[in-house]
Amino acid sequence: MWLWASLLALPAAAEALSGLCPDGSIFIVQRAADIPCKRAKLVDPAELPPLRPELLPRPYTWMVDQEARDPNNPYNLIDAAQRLRDLRRGEGGVGVEPLEGGEPAAGRATPVRLEEAELRDLARIVVLRQRLAPAALAVDDLRGPARLVIELAHSPAFEERIREAARLDDGLVIAFLARAAEAAEFWPNFLVVQGARTFRPDAARSGELGILLGQAGEQSRGALVLGYFVLPAGRFDPTQAMDLWWNDRSVRATLQP
Repeated sequence: MWLWASLLALPAAAEALSGLCPDGSIFIVQRAADIPCKRAKLVDPAELPPLRPELLPRPYTWMVDQEARDPNNPYNLIDAAQRLRDLRRGEGGVGVEPLEGGEPAAGRATPVRLEEAELRDLARIVVLRQRLAPAALAVDDLRGPARLVIELAHSPAFEERIREAARLDDGLVIAFLARAAEAAEFWPNFLVVQGARTFRPDAARSGELGILLGQAGEQSRGALVLGYFVLPAGRFDPTQAMDLWWNDRSVRATLQP
């Protein structure tokens, strides 16, 4: 009898906490201190969406970044489902909230201004560098092959020009040229991987990414987008191989062989 009494005297087990991490993973823990990630979303177990297995051989940091941005990530779907429930109850606004600033960060103006002749020279440099240091991606889809070709190059002369115009002290400047062979969509979603180092340039941060000709977004047939992004000084070596990613495509290149 004393055993039953002692058991009844014990406090009830704490209710488990369940939720989602920004990378789309699910957790179930007993204490808030055991939640394995920051910015977690607590979700009732009955509302946890099914996990989608990702088995492609891609860098872990790239996968985490892409999952966090993916609108189909369960972490992001929870907010969408809540907005839908609010709309059905007559609460909240109609439609999707606009991005802060009213336009994509990639569409913002760059502090660098080049003359028409300089733009032609830079585009020619990017194309000619492919013979010595090939770094090109041919993007296809269900509608056909090579709808969009993206070429990347490092030019010391152009690097000095960008540093001067953008008032950069240092950094590795990589130029890119996107050419639409057919109607396509282009956003400067680049990621650079070299060994254990990774970097994603962000147009919202001053001096990291700029578009000199054309604009991001939907591209008509024959459209060109010419721009650049800047890698942190001293972290990447252009004389060694690196993986240059655009969305889920990549090319391994040595920009200064």
